[in-house]
Amino acid sequence: MLKKQDTRINAHINTERAIDELRRQMGIIIQTDNTTVLACYPVEFLSEDLLEVLRKDGKNPLLLLTGARARSAKLADQSGDCIAISAAKLVLADILAYADPLLEKTPAATRNANASEACALALKLAKYAGLLPSMLAVEIQANTLLPAIADWCRLTAQDIRSYIAAPLLDVIETAHAKLPTDAIENARLVGFRARHSTAVHLALVVGDITKSNAPLVRVHSSCVTGDILGSLRCDCGNQLRLALERIAEEGCGILLYLYQEGRGIGITNKLRAYQLQEKGIDTFDANLMLGFDEDERDFAIACSILKKLGAPRIRLLTNNPHKIEAVEKHGIKVSERAPLVAAGSKHNLAYLDAKAKKSGHLF
Repeated sequence: MLKKQDTRINAHINTERAIDELRRQMGIIIQTDNTTVLACYPVEFLSEDLLEVLRKDGKNPLLLLTGARARSAKLADQSGDCIAISAAKLVLADILAYADPLLEKTPAATRNANASEACALALKLAKYAGLLPSMLAVEIQANTLLPAIADWCRLTAQDIRSYIAAPLLDVIETAHAKLPTDAIENARLVGFRARHSTAVHLALVVGDITKSNAPLVRVHSSCVTGDILGSLRCDCGNQLRLALERIAEEGCGILLYLYQEGRGIGITNKLRAYQLQEKGIDTFDANLMLGFDEDERDFAIACSILKKLGAPRIRLLTNNPHKIEAVEKHGIKVSERAPLVAAGSKHNLAYLDAKAKKSGHLF
């Protein structure tokens, strides 16, 4: 049992390390079996020099795109999660144009290639790293140590599979403190993170949760633009303040503040999505054009925190019925949906309309 747990922890740590390396503009090396190895590098950081080196030292260079990106760019009709394009003769400008819809350049004609499972796994890690989900990949020999990629993080396909299928959600409390706020004077703020992850999530706790049969809970994904800067493009900031007021009125409840910006695509990609929205594209289609799903959030960590706080049954402050399904899937009972309708403005009417029509939000 201990050996099995150690293997799982090692897989999780290896994958977290690979994700961090991608953020640092390093590549990763994924071993699928004893002989097949894929060296992958994020397209958004790709240079002419590195492209030349990878083509010279590796075999079968491929440009990897998510199915969402390929379909939005009309590059593929199939319904796969990943497509591969032969990159043997593509110039860097075309590679970048395939990956980034903001470049507004029509790339050269494509020749699709076979996309292995390792290709799809590499794109998953690019998403987790908050990068554009597009990679340049080449095949190398398992025992080859090329100078250009000698320092790249190595992991197995099984490491990534384990990380995705069974994330380590044994959350630990990092710190806590009293935090009187404008809305709530007797609140306390508690930090949490999964044991082998660096992302910290916050819980603002009001009252004695254990004495409530179903405390009022807001599961709120971080929104720097709306919550901190007062953006009028979304309703996040208004919803956050309204949730705090509702919890204050109750005298008991939890505001969970999750580290997953822009429906899980990260702050940089959120700004890219904003640029696409300025061209008349709605918030969900903007995500698809960038290569993401409409909503990339995962509420498993939120449910682990709620269980840790002693709240297995809640009343959920939300307008999103899909959030109820996501929370209940991970073992939290939602006894009631409490509406959280904030005032709209001319700046976010299209955004709210898209949420209602495409994601079923109830206003």
